[in-house]
Amino acid sequence: MKFLIQVRDLDRQSEYEFRGLNATELNLDKKSSIDFKKIDAEVSLNRSSLGIGADFVVSYSAEFTCMRCLGKFTRTCNSNLHLNYVEGEDPYLCVENVELTPHEADKVFYHGPQIDLSIGIREAIVFSLPITPLCRDDCPGLCPVCGIDLNTRRCSCKGEQDGFFTAAATENKKTTARKIKRNRK
Repeated sequence: MKFLIQVRDLDRQSEYEFRGLNATELNLDKKSSIDFKKIDAEVSLNRSSLGIGADFVVSYSAEFTCMRCLGKFTRTCNSNLHLNYVEGEDPYLCVENVELTPHEADKVFYHGPQIDLSIGIREAIVFSLPITPLCRDDCPGLCPVCGIDLNTRRCSCKGEQDGFFTAAATENKKTTARKIKRNRK
């Protein structure tokens, strides 16, 4: 496997380039609805007294779904990540809830003669994924009344007066007004 690096073969400092990776070989395709188009990674490994320091520089293009208009768009993203590969067993492997210190959070434990660089490449991508992907910052989204994509057409609806979210907002205003009246008495 191209991501497995023999520890004994590492120089004091080693560089690796991975071009044209796909989501399947990084196990990104099984849990994600994101369509990764192109993934490139550069990895610098440095031996130290703590283990093997790894600096990942990852660039990828992916097709996302906009959270406002539900349209598809492609964006190129860049991510940097530092991990320390430490020989030994992970002390938290069988523990359910663990609060890691920043010093502990960047450790990847390994045993045997090889380290797996796919872990760091995958982590760099996952950490950089947008929580709420937007096709553009000012995307107006869908009309809450008729559902038209407001990026492509305008509608004649009167804002959110009769929309899906109106009932919840109106009920919230009534509840707040009742609380204010009670507190004034």
